[in-house]
Amino acid sequence: MSGNEWGTLPVYAARAPLWNPARIQFERIRLKHRIRLFKKWWFRAHKPYQPLFVIATCRSGSNLLLSHLGQQPGVAMLGEVLCHLVPSGPRRPGIPSRSAIQHIRRCLQAERSPIRGCKLMLYQLANCGLTLNDIHSAFPHAKYIIIYRQSLAEQFLSQKSAEQTKQFVLLPGEKARKAELTINADELRWYCNYTRNEYRQVLEHSWLRERSVLLSYEELTADADYWLKQQICPLLDVSPVMPKERLVKQNTLPLAQRIKNYREVAALLHSPVCHHTHTWPGDVQYRRAA
Repeated sequence: MSGNEWGTLPVYAARAPLWNPARIQFERIRLKHRIRLFKKWWFRAHKPYQPLFVIATCRSGSNLLLSHLGQQPGVAMLGEVLCHLVPSGPRRPGIPSRSAIQHIRRCLQAERSPIRGCKLMLYQLANCGLTLNDIHSAFPHAKYIIIYRQSLAEQFLSQKSAEQTKQFVLLPGEKARKAELTINADELRWYCNYTRNEYRQVLEHSWLRERSVLLSYEELTADADYWLKQQICPLLDVSPVMPKERLVKQNTLPLAQRIKNYREVAALLHSPVCHHTHTWPGDVQYRRAA
């Protein structure tokens, strides 16, 4: 089952009471999925495939990227296979690193396409004690797409809004749930510095540069045609197909209309602290923001 299909299923907190009917149904779905994985691992021939990993942080535009990738020929994309809050994930967030690698292998093995990928969130790798070097050792021929969001303020607000409304993806025809937020300036500064540093550490892996595409959510939305035709599809060696829009942008209102204490934090929201761009050292690349 693809990541987009799992994305339509409800997500339940790990600490919900075991007698909760929704939790029971969720665990049934997880068990059925786990049984299918084991059957396909042990009884289906293991054919060579090209692993593909999307490296991301929460609310960085990775769902849009996965939607585009899943519509390319010969590409099967799964969602967050290390997330314990979805049926395809493990039962707890911090499984041992060897178990996490094995789970990724089984999830990819269950697909049939020549290119098989999933999304690896940086915090989920950390929960499992995994580094990008560990992923590289386990999948030495893998290719990567690293996506980030230039506006750290928008990313922060998107995360807070999703947590409040419990709406993490907006599909066509669905009504967006609105959240009015109060922003703590110190928390926002910490978030920006932490997220910026996370990506800096990712780009320190010299082996990653030759087997990846680095882009921002703003660049993808500004010119998806360029990024698919000139960057992503050449990396994967497939013919590009312009994707259909399967997701709807959730937060379209100006910051002033979404933040209760906007006047207090306006200067911070629009300062360099809440914005970042990343390139490989010495790299001259097409850069365009929406």
